Amino acid sequence: MGRKLDMLALFCLITLNAKPNINYNVLHSESQAEVLMEGKKLIKSGTVLSLDPQVGNTVGCDVLVEGSKIVAVARDITEPGAEVIDATGMIVAPGFVDTHRHMWKGILRNAGTQFLSNGRDFGEKHQSKLASAFRPEDIFASTLSSAAGAIDAGITTVLNHSHAGSKEHIAADLQALVESGIRSVFAFSPAPKAVQSSDDLKDLLDSSQELVGFALASPDPDGVSLEQLKADWGLARELNIRISVQVGMGDPKRKDQLAAAHKAKLLGPDILYAHGNTLSDKELRLIKDSGGAVSITPTAETMFGYGPPTIQRLLDAKLSPSLGVDSEVAGRGDLFSQMQAVISMQHAMAFEKKLSMRLAPGQITTRDVIEYATVNGAHALGLGDRIGTITPGKEADIVLLREHHINVMPVNDPIGAIVWAMDTSNVDTVLVGGKVLKRGGALVDFELSRLQDLAAKAQKHVLKAAG
Repeated sequence: MGRKLDMLALFCLITLNAKPNINYNVLHSESQAEVLMEGKKLIKSGTVLSLDPQVGNTVGCDVLVEGSKIVAVARDITEPGAEVIDATGMIVAPGFVDTHRHMWKGILRNAGTQFLSNGRDFGEKHQSKLASAFRPEDIFASTLSSAAGAIDAGITTVLNHSHAGSKEHIAADLQALVESGIRSVFAFSPAPKAVQSSDDLKDLLDSSQELVGFALASPDPDGVSLEQLKADWGLARELNIRISVQVGMGDPKRKDQLAAAHKAKLLGPDILYAHGNTLSDKELRLIKDSGGAVSITPTAETMFGYGPPTIQRLLDAKLSPSLGVDSEVAGRGDLFSQMQAVISMQHAMAFEKKLSMRLAPGQITTRDVIEYATVNGAHALGLGDRIGTITPGKEADIVLLREHHINVMPVNDPIGAIVWAMDTSNVDTVLVGGKVLKRGGALVDFELSRLQDLAAKAQKHVLKAAG
């Protein structure tokens, strides 16, 4: 009971009082209320990929946004007084949903596998040493930098699987998410180094920011006792938040990681499992039968040697994956690269079986893959009723992608172009909850030179402190 009260007190500290003394003026000041009270926007004459079977996909279509919501999708909408966003020559699509990212590693971009993961044991020790060198201001700079990169890449929602330890680090991590304007699920560690008690506990959800939800970043099941797992997952369920857990990462000797949790009746539909490369077929069935969701990060998993690509085994287990970036230390921070990787891997595995005269699975389609990055991601985060498609009544998390860009022109198949050929350079405009965060190919409200300076200072301190 005492631990539960301490954790609730920590949440109150974070959500009510925890904004640390960090004022870097990276973003223009604008209250959440002002963001949500923005007026009407009319996105005109785009190729709308709603990904909603009831709405359909339509060329020369308009999308009307009022405040934070989509209110209409149709041809030839007229709305006097609305701000018009010309989508001629663009694909209008749901914003991408990144379901697994360690944003504290943002300042370690492109450090590479040789730097962080020369053998998994060395990698874990090295990363732990680096993590301990982060000050709250370094976490702020890193997460904000990662969020800015995500927005630039058309990602409108991200799950931040955080390893921040102290209340000050957690507060800085949360502040960066809030100030970036991205929609996020902040998955915090259940074992912070410091907490404060409080007599006036308030409900987390009542005090949370509009664009930020919460989840519990669980320790790996094979790294803690079953009692610890029961306590941590039980806390998440008492707080009515989801659980983000990493499983099956690179050690084939660790079999049946989820068997004990299943026997203890801990598995459930509120859990999002990341990676799973070395999970057994039995464990995948346990996830499926319990209603759990899965997130795969193809480029990071291959870079870090977590095991063979999971995509076909997930499909065989009737699990529909979502996609995440995981870590930017050895890969790009966008979902274009993840979509291209996952479809290439699955097709390669299907062809391999076909060439060896074995029964080959069907090939996934580009429509399947774009749903991994949008619809499936929304459902994996418990947000399927709010985001993931362009549907009247849902949040206006929308991206406009350039069709006339040299890397895709002329477009023969809009979905195929997105999955096979597009990259961040095609992202013209990004809206999150109706607020424009990128316009004309440039981020809005970010002072990039200041952000670059913050990130460089944080990088210099962390690498020096970590030796």
